[in-house]
Amino acid sequence: MTPTDLFPPPAWAFVPDGLDAGRLDQLLPLFDQLAGRPLPDAPAIERWLIDESELASRIAAEQARRYIRMTRHTDDAAARQAYLDWERTVVPAVKVRSDALDRKLLATPALGALDSGRYSVLLRRRRTQSELFRAENTELQRQEAELQTQQQALVGGIAVEFDGRALTLQQLGPYLERQERDLREGAFRAGLAARQAHWEALEGIYEQMIALRTAMARNAGFPTYTPYRFAELGRYDYDEATCRRFHEAIAECVVPAVRRLDRQRAARLGLDRLRPWDLEVDPDGRAPLRPFTTQAELVALCRRIVGAVDPRFAAELDELARRDLLDLMSRKGKAPGGYQYQLEDERVPFLFVNAVGVHQDVQTLLHECGHAFHSLLCRHHDLLAFRDYPIEIAETASMSMELLGLEQLGVVYGADDARRAYRRHLEGLLRTLTWIASIDAFQLWIHERPRHGRDERRTAWLDIRRRFGGDVDWQGLGEAPAMQWIAQSHLFTHPLYYVEYGIAQVAALQVWRNYRRAPGDAVAAYRQALALGGSRPLPELFAAAGVEFDLSPRMVGGLVDEVLQHLG
Repeated sequence: MTPTDLFPPPAWAFVPDGLDAGRLDQLLPLFDQLAGRPLPDAPAIERWLIDESELASRIAAEQARRYIRMTRHTDDAAARQAYLDWERTVVPAVKVRSDALDRKLLATPALGALDSGRYSVLLRRRRTQSELFRAENTELQRQEAELQTQQQALVGGIAVEFDGRALTLQQLGPYLERQERDLREGAFRAGLAARQAHWEALEGIYEQMIALRTAMARNAGFPTYTPYRFAELGRYDYDEATCRRFHEAIAECVVPAVRRLDRQRAARLGLDRLRPWDLEVDPDGRAPLRPFTTQAELVALCRRIVGAVDPRFAAELDELARRDLLDLMSRKGKAPGGYQYQLEDERVPFLFVNAVGVHQDVQTLLHECGHAFHSLLCRHHDLLAFRDYPIEIAETASMSMELLGLEQLGVVYGADDARRAYRRHLEGLLRTLTWIASIDAFQLWIHERPRHGRDERRTAWLDIRRRFGGDVDWQGLGEAPAMQWIAQSHLFTHPLYYVEYGIAQVAALQVWRNYRRAPGDAVAAYRQALALGGSRPLPELFAAAGVEFDLSPRMVGGLVDEVLQHLG
């Protein structure tokens, strides 16, 4: 198989090859053609859906490329302006025209002739989109996008003077793994001071976002943003009450385990209490793992790991690297965090990470590779709606790949290093579940009372962290404990998108359990489920992966017990 055979480009039947998807004068005639086409029977509707998907794919790819350019270089005024111009001019018009196509499809008398088994999920989503759409919200969404751009530029531009160097916040991370406690504390405090200088601006941005989101919800007939956003995110199989019960399961089953692990860590470090800068250092006094220094070395590490899980994954990662679809190393001016963004015109993913040379970066790239493999496994679907899968299964794909890769660390590390990386990841997984519950509970609190004040918000966060936090001493750090939440970019860029990580972690732990029992069967089920894309409801996608959609204390507690057994 040649490289070009691995991800063959789609053929265009409706949209011209040379379409400039950034120009409305080229897009609108295509919308007009779709709006005016008769839909007398099922074959006509199916052809119309494929043609509409072609147009939507080209538009999505244009948006992706502008977003990628902006986040790779938040200090590039031209890239930022190109993205904002898109949000101001193209996006509102596309949303109005797309709503008209939704209404056309749903009003078609022949709709009942479609195969309900194949199209039920697609039609459910189109009905939701149509019910939620309000033309007046397009302007509010444009304003929200501008605020998100401001937040990313602000955070991406933070530089920290430390150890004689100008560092990004991500580049401070390796210092927190050093054995010298004074150095760890200094790095932590330097990062805290750099972030604190922007708290006022970030809180102001966030408050504007809360107001905009509340207005969007009310325009659509909802009393608050939460139920509106649940519908917008397509949460058909669970509701706010499910999330709150999941919080309870985490409080009951995960929090005690994390606090016990924290006490054990403190004892191994010879400390009475852990401080925030004591959570990443090796508790047995070993030097930190520094497995790579360059992007090429990071890719080579991950290639060996995913190849040990399934050789097909290694070939796919090779092709992404060959096509220059990876931007993995941290640098000044780069937006924080990591993501995978699908380029729908080619049906290939772009991966964005802020690596600094530590083992956690290996896990992060495995996570993003899981997203990429998911996209590639369902690229055969002609309908964009089937390549656009629920967030919960998307995060299951990524978190499962982290855990499957964890079982193969021996191909890149010696036994001792593999074991400590294994242990650290499992400990971090439990701690992350408590953070997920904190962020989700906080967002539900925020949107339940959108007119709250800053002091109320800080008090609410402290109350939530007392419920879910570990056994860590934050005394003497001023407002830092009350402002931890502001570092979570999802609150700004993807509101109420966070509980999905917890749901997916429960599913991924089941995939991991299956893999340890029968590796070949587990990988086959994983690939089969991901290849379904968004064509089936979420519970069916989970079932195809060999896991249950179950957030009960029974399931969560059982998985926590398995993790603790492997920690020894």
